[in-house]
Amino acid sequence: MSGESRCKRCGQCCQQGGPALHGADLALLQAGQLTQEDLVTVRRGELALQPMAQTPEPVSSEFLKVSGKNGSWCCLFYNEAEKGCSRYGHRPVACGLLDCTNTGPLLAIAGKDLLTRFDCIVTDDPLLPVVHEYEALCPCPALGEIAGERQLGPFAPERLEELSQLVRQDLAFRGRVTARFSLSLGQELFYFGRPLFQLLAPLGLQAVQSPQGIVLTQR
Repeated sequence: MSGESRCKRCGQCCQQGGPALHGADLALLQAGQLTQEDLVTVRRGELALQPMAQTPEPVSSEFLKVSGKNGSWCCLFYNEAEKGCSRYGHRPVACGLLDCTNTGPLLAIAGKDLLTRFDCIVTDDPLLPVVHEYEALCPCPALGEIAGERQLGPFAPERLEELSQLVRQDLAFRGRVTARFSLSLGQELFYFGRPLFQLLAPLGLQAVQSPQGIVLTQR
């Protein structure tokens, strides 16, 4: 019996997040069945859920995944009313393998042959050197280590200010680039991933506006 025939269409897998993309999924972008605006880059060092996992772990290498919607990770293509996929006929490889009663095939490809933004950016894209500049100036900090620090208690004021400076630098770079190239939010998330302040939010750090600019507060 196939995974499709056993599926109860509960939608839980789709609501937990869109799939990571693998090498074979590049054909979906080349055919226009997926676009850059449908995707978000998960950068090395971010905390992310691996397939079927319950606890986020640091990402050892970057990958692309289908974006969420409505401020959640729920897959962009999940149709709540019909409890199904709006791109079912052109779904990524991982979606075709997903079967909550038999996770073996999906786990077998987890972390292997993953697509990155660099696989999908043409060499003459004017944003390609900008992405490399961003990675040099604003690398994703080791969020696993930061999470470990947070578990030990509140950050010292000096550490909180250090992280706040990283957030401000990240936002300033993004602001300049999005204005220069008139990027949509979807394009920003593809080229640069999520802003650092969003990555820090699950660790109890909230970005707020102050007279000195954006600062982080602890919850």
